[in-house]
Amino acid sequence: MKITVDNYLKLLADDQVQSSTVTKTAAQAQQKTTLKAAIKFVLDQLDKGYLGQYLMSVKMKKGDPVSCRLETNLINVPMAEAERLDPKLLDKGPAYPVNLYLVMENADVNKSGLRIDELANETDQSGNMANLVTKTQQWVAQHLADVMEARS
Repeated sequence: MKITVDNYLKLLADDQVQSSTVTKTAAQAQQKTTLKAAIKFVLDQLDKGYLGQYLMSVKMKKGDPVSCRLETNLINVPMAEAERLDPKLLDKGPAYPVNLYLVMENADVNKSGLRIDELANETDQSGNMANLVTKTQQWVAQHLADVMEARS
């Protein structure tokens, strides 16, 4: 899927984002079946012409839950901060591919409280699901471990 910045912002404003929210333990959040369901959900939304977001509220053994999301965007900016897609970052005219991003938010993630990394660009999205799941699993495990280390 490719869209312009204006179309992306319009989809957000017109509530054309399909989202799913679940609560998981840290162990459940790292399971391949959980992550495959998240990736499949978001990819299915793109196939239907919607933006997608899968939010996991991850219950930790110590401290507040961690927000872990898989979401669609044009660049590595959380959906909630889409107004940052201004002309300094992207030109308004051309259509850009919609990519999948992994987002983690919590004060203990890092100094900014936000971690966002690209999971799959437009080409990778149609690739091997097992590879996407493995990459997601490694990312989630690493950053949840960083949160736990910060809390010790």
